[in-house]
Amino acid sequence: MKKNLLFAGIFMATWVGTLIPSAFAASLCSVGQKAEVLWKGRWYPATVLNVDVNKCYITYDGYDSSWNEWVETARFRASFKKGDSVRILWRGKWYQGRVLEVSKKLYKITYDGYDSSWDEWVEPARVSR
Repeated sequence: MKKNLLFAGIFMATWVGTLIPSAFAASLCSVGQKAEVLWKGRWYPATVLNVDVNKCYITYDGYDSSWNEWVETARFRASFKKGDSVRILWRGKWYQGRVLEVSKKLYKITYDGYDSSWDEWVEPARVSR
């Protein structure tokens, strides 16, 4: 009996442990999203056409479809503008918010339902649609 309970406990802990990270995972991109893609050391504006688990299929704005490609995290960054509604990753959980300001490498955001003392500058990896 004790072995069965121990086995059940280990099984549940393992099973739940595999689900929890996926609950916090957010897609790198979403169809229709505006973004920037790194190509030969320069960031180019792009639009997401399709999404896979860790990749985004993009079209470069102003270029024909022969340039379309799948890009991974290292070459992709979301592009948001002031006033955009976004989700912000904070301590493993996603919160709704809005972009207040944009710098070259950071977004100043505000969290919905929280006062301005929670406003902060965040890196693009913490912001999603």
